[in-house]
Amino acid sequence: MSRSEQILATALTLFQERGFAAVGVAELGERAGVSGPALYRHFGSKDEILATLFDRALDRLLMHTPATRHEDPEEGLRELVAGQVEFVLEDPAQLAVYIREDRSLAEPDRRRIHRRQRENADRWVEAVRRVHPAADDAEIRVAVHATIGLLVSVVQWPTEALSAPALPEKLTRLALGALSVVTDQDDTANLVERS
Repeated sequence: MSRSEQILATALTLFQERGFAAVGVAELGERAGVSGPALYRHFGSKDEILATLFDRALDRLLMHTPATRHEDPEEGLRELVAGQVEFVLEDPAQLAVYIREDRSLAEPDRRRIHRRQRENADRWVEAVRRVHPAADDAEIRVAVHATIGLLVSVVQWPTEALSAPALPEKLTRLALGALSVVTDQDDTANLVERS
């Protein structure tokens, strides 16, 4: 493993365990096997390390959810959801940092990362729209963001829930069910009125 990779792996562990703000550059360097000043040969700042971790998480997400247009829109949506499920279950430490440390990003990095996150959500919106062409755009966006939020919430689940049999398939079905609400607005309204 290269020194840069070692620094990133160490930072990921420390940020996940204690949070970005609680980790100093000297400690990070020491745990990665370099002096604090030597760390700056690889990264310009602790902020750059965090932004790199975010970019890597988004790169991995996009790798799991390639932007391919299927002839069958339902199959395309199913693959997009299954890819996101695979992403959220693959590396809990990276997902935890990705979810919890957004507020710690430097402003230019935050804007860039948020743009990339919006582009990902737009891919979801397009995939849902292809399955439900008559659905209202606002309803689709609400369903997409709620579903993505549901999936990334696994980072906070107890261990016994994460060890459930066939978890990826169950999460995929749950997410597809959440997305189907865009066509069931009358049924959903009736359920809300009865509760």
